[in-house]
Amino acid sequence: MTKQIIDYVGYHGPVILFALTFYSLINRTPYLFVFVLGSITNILLNALLKSVFREPRPDNQIEFVDSHNLTGYNNYGLPSGHAQSVFFSLTYLFLANGEILLLYVMSCITILTLYQRWKYRRHTIKQLLIGSAVGIVYAWVLVYFTKCYLHGDKLFRI
Repeated sequence: MTKQIIDYVGYHGPVILFALTFYSLINRTPYLFVFVLGSITNILLNALLKSVFREPRPDNQIEFVDSHNLTGYNNYGLPSGHAQSVFFSLTYLFLANGEILLLYVMSCITILTLYQRWKYRRHTIKQLLIGSAVGIVYAWVLVYFTKCYLHGDKLFRI
C-alpha cells in the first residue's frame, strides 16, 4: 500500500508541486502571475521539444495510470515532461525565495517523481536529466526577468 501511495505521489508530482508553489506565491502577485504563465508555456515548450527530438520512450514499460493515454507528442520521451515540470516549480520557488521547509517537501516529491518515471520505464535517465535541466533553466530565465522588471535593473550588465 505504501509503495502505491509513493508511486501515485510521484505520478502526480507536477500537479502537487504546481499547487504548492501557487499557494506559496499567492501574496506575491507578480511572481504568481509569471509562474502560472510560465507553467503553461513550460508545457508547450515540452511538447515542442518532444516533437523536434522524437526520441522514443523506453521499451517494456510497466503498466500504470497513463499506459494507454500516450498519443501524439506524448509518444516521445525526450525530454521528460514530468521531470521538466517538477524542476520548473521547485526551481522557480527556490529562486523566488520560498519557505525552506516547503522547498524540502517539494524536493522529496521531485525525487519521487523522477523515481516513478524511471521505475515504470516511462523515461531513460538521459530523458529525465534533460527534462530536469530544461525545467531548471526555464525557471531561472523567468525569475531573472521578473526580478529585473520588479527592481528596474538592466537585463544584462556588461
